Amino acid sequence: MLKNIAWRLLGAIPVLLLVMFGVFVLVNLAPGDAATLLLPEDATPEQVASFRAAWGLDQPLLVQFWRFLVRIVHLDLGTSLRYQDSVGHLIAMRLPATLELALVSLALAVAVGVPVGTYAALKKGKLGDGVVSIFAVAGVSAPSFWTGILLVLLFSATLNLLPSGSRLPFGVSVTPTTGFYLVDTLIHGDFDSFRIAVRHIVLPAVTLAFSMVGIIARITRSAIVDVGQEEFVYTAVAKGLSRGQIVRRHLLPNAAIPISTIVGLELGSLISGTIIVEVIFSWPGVGTLLYQSVTVRDTQLTIGVVLVYTSMFIVLNVLIDLFYYLVDPRMRSSYAKARA
Repeated sequence: MLKNIAWRLLGAIPVLLLVMFGVFVLVNLAPGDAATLLLPEDATPEQVASFRAAWGLDQPLLVQFWRFLVRIVHLDLGTSLRYQDSVGHLIAMRLPATLELALVSLALAVAVGVPVGTYAALKKGKLGDGVVSIFAVAGVSAPSFWTGILLVLLFSATLNLLPSGSRLPFGVSVTPTTGFYLVDTLIHGDFDSFRIAVRHIVLPAVTLAFSMVGIIARITRSAIVDVGQEEFVYTAVAKGLSRGQIVRRHLLPNAAIPISTIVGLELGSLISGTIIVEVIFSWPGVGTLLYQSVTVRDTQLTIGVVLVYTSMFIVLNVLIDLFYYLVDPRMRSSYAKARA
């Protein structure tokens, strides 16, 4: 298994190179120029030329990309043109906000999707199953920007129940420990700030979780329906176990592997899919950072963020394979046969 993981990680290197090169080319082919976008409108041609020379923007594209790769080998993502700061430092400062939003969204999606999918499986072919299927398709089909704007208009602009954006309001601060505000406020016993942080994360988290609920519900339903046709389930029914006992002891535990797999994959999609939601809700995460870097042609920052996103997605997929290997005896036996 470890050998397989090592090969997977090595195979990810050309993928990362292709992704970085593709992003580099797209950013440089887009209309506009970092020098003209970042410098004042009254900047002289000499100032523009000096800026381009200082940052190496006057070099051929292949030379610029090669220099970036050399820095990557030395674990240096470069310096942001816009912020005049290390790309690695900027990402490290913003990453906790993105991870916190993604994890809260995933928790909401699992908390709703698994029970709803279980209910649909138990009501297979009946009205309840059909209703769940309709809502699941609607949730998956709804674009996140549409859902987010709708929630802001309803709960913020109309009902004035929840804030429309940012992690905390102006004037409220949290002592940083982990970078996760919900955790940091509890660590320091700041329950007032905790309640404020919860109110601010509700709308963006629900927006992200909305489409995931449908996916998780459908996978849960399919997994439980498949497990429900196994002989040990019929044996449990014959023994007189209640429906609740059968679900808790037999159906859900045996359906956990496909459910866990889709949850892991959705986490990877969530981390990279927060970009639009972060922009809508002014969430100061990596997605907002990527959006801001693209608008000013900050190539170093753009490639750095995409590289981090891609690396995290690859690592998550490897971890899912490892989880599969640990919990599924069939996977272990197949690897044992392959080695034999």
